[in-house]
Amino acid sequence: MQYTAPHYYKKFHCTGSDCPATCCAGWQIQIDTASLKKYRKVKGPLGSRLRNEIDWKEGCFRRYNGRCAFLNEENLCDLYLEGGGSRAFCRTCRTYPRHIEEFEGLREISLSLSCPVAAKLIINSAEPVRFLHGENPDREENFGEFDFLLFTKLMDARSMMIRFLQNRDHPFRIRAAVCLALAHDLQERIDRNALFEADALFERYESPGVWNWFSGRLEKLTENPDFAKTKKDTEQALLSLFDHLEVLSYEWPPYLQKIKENLSGRSPAAEQDFSSLFTDTMAEQILIYFVFTYFCGAVYGGSAYGKMKFSLAGTILIRELVRGEWLPAPQQQDKDRIIRAACRYSREVEHSDYNKVTMEQILEEDQRFGIEELFSLL
Repeated sequence: MQYTAPHYYKKFHCTGSDCPATCCAGWQIQIDTASLKKYRKVKGPLGSRLRNEIDWKEGCFRRYNGRCAFLNEENLCDLYLEGGGSRAFCRTCRTYPRHIEEFEGLREISLSLSCPVAAKLIINSAEPVRFLHGENPDREENFGEFDFLLFTKLMDARSMMIRFLQNRDHPFRIRAAVCLALAHDLQERIDRNALFEADALFERYESPGVWNWFSGRLEKLTENPDFAKTKKDTEQALLSLFDHLEVLSYEWPPYLQKIKENLSGRSPAAEQDFSSLFTDTMAEQILIYFVFTYFCGAVYGGSAYGKMKFSLAGTILIRELVRGEWLPAPQQQDKDRIIRAACRYSREVEHSDYNKVTMEQILEEDQRFGIEELFSLL
């Protein structure tokens, strides 16, 4: 078994009760089958509490005012304290904030952006992310039908995207545009069952002239008389995606409403310093996080372009959440608000399979999210 993880993975350390956004509140904590069986057998006072504080029908811990029943007043876990440490955890609590994507012969492990500590490691990293590789030769598995050809091309494309995104000789907007277009063109070959053409496609994108070509394309878009309207309409359409998603936190709707109000009343003159707050390097790190986590998952559905759209949309939406928080007081260059906005977004979108699937589906099918419309937001 092969393993891949970003270089900052081993730097993570849980801050426990000092965490500004505990992982034991704000969402439902699902319990795996093996842990449910284990909890049924626990004796004594802890066993009684487990039987009372688990929703056995839903397979999750009960919550009170949005907090897990085992989260005490010091923001520490009573199950951990009374049950013998991490061995008492269910799989969700034992794993989080680690996120694992499974492929045949490969596990890719990342840290979830929904954790403030992880988000700080990801977003505040000045150096380009590196990926570490390991192997456990004693562990093998067979996924049955697994499209290794498609997976290989997805891996090749993702490696190119990450390399492009880390090329800081060019503005982020151009780097992101190149990656979106690459996914678009790869999707066309997937749909035609013409993966044998993928290598020629990759060679074309490796050409040094690709940067000037996309720079000219974006410049030409901005010169279009309808550009401002297209940008505004696409931004509003992107924000409206949230209206189609399930709400995971009671704090999310009023927060999002305030963000939309702030964005609707903004003026270009008030945003001169925003790029010094939300930098190209931060955008790079966030987009690479999404691309690394989700892009190769297209091997299971064949939607490389949809995965890239989902990744880019997440990056842009986090940027707009930050902008919406910043606009009422633009003189305050509080970089912690970027961490908070990223965590909020991740908690609402990434921790719901329904939300992820719905968002990707709308991005794929709605004509308002065509390639040039998304280019306008860069």
